Amino acid sequence: MDNRNRRVVAVALDDVMVYAFFVLVHSLVSNSNSPFELLVGHFTSKLSDKNQKLIGQFLRELGIRFRILELTPHPLFTERRHLTITTFSKFVISDEVQQPHLWIDLDTVARKGWDEIFPAIFKASDSTVLVVAGKLESPHTRFDGFNAGVLGWTKAPRADWMPTLAALPAKRFSSEQFLFNTLYREFHEVVDVKFNFLSSWHTHNAELQRAAIIHYSGPVKPWHLLRRHAVAWDKINSSWSSWFEAETALHHHFTSSNLSAPLKRLARQALLSGRMHMGKGALAGWVMRALTVLGVLGDPLVALLSKKARR
Repeated sequence: MDNRNRRVVAVALDDVMVYAFFVLVHSLVSNSNSPFELLVGHFTSKLSDKNQKLIGQFLRELGIRFRILELTPHPLFTERRHLTITTFSKFVISDEVQQPHLWIDLDTVARKGWDEIFPAIFKASDSTVLVVAGKLESPHTRFDGFNAGVLGWTKAPRADWMPTLAALPAKRFSSEQFLFNTLYREFHEVVDVKFNFLSSWHTHNAELQRAAIIHYSGPVKPWHLLRRHAVAWDKINSSWSSWFEAETALHHHFTSSNLSAPLKRLARQALLSGRMHMGKGALAGWVMRALTVLGVLGDPLVALLSKKARR
């Protein structure tokens, strides 16, 4: 294959997101049409040696080509609400990896057809830097421009993001999406919404059914939910079932592997991995944490939420 058209996927993580990484990557491999190489970025001191070794073993057992990149964070990278500095790693990786590649946030799951986005990346015009998914018109589309969870980086030169980040007001410092839309407003190409279907659009059932990448944006993630509530949660947000199906497939794949026990341990730890805060959008995170703590006693609350969602 022409090196310029080599399929490369880039992700980044810290110790908190290791379990989400395993579920996503397994779904990518299980649903790919062609082989791809995986770039795994992490900021210095944010991913333990133990987890790096676990990731290496996992990827070798999957038989996937990969590179692990240790990244240096910029002093301007900050954390706010549920967002950590790892969200800015997509800028650092795009600077270090000038070849075309597909960036995918870890709070996603891949389904059949996810890699059909690559031709658009390879064939983009010389002036196109990013290939991004379209968006649905919905009361739950609370952002201007494009969502930065799935980004197809082309062969075009990248913009210098540091001066723009430095000039942003403090409340925007943790919003890499705002920064992307500022830098690439005139230099992106829009493709099918199926390549970055936000879970908040779950009532658009026809679009959900054809989604190739489902993005669980926001502070509350499927791995925060006690699995005893998964069936009832399908009435609240039916897009979550795709993540739970991918999780089941992951554990089935590694049933006879010595990775089975670590994966189960990480799943338990992930229940309490959400960043708790008191700012905008915090209530959902506290509700999810309460359900984890309450266990079976949380069933009536989930039943109430499910009933409310069906109205």
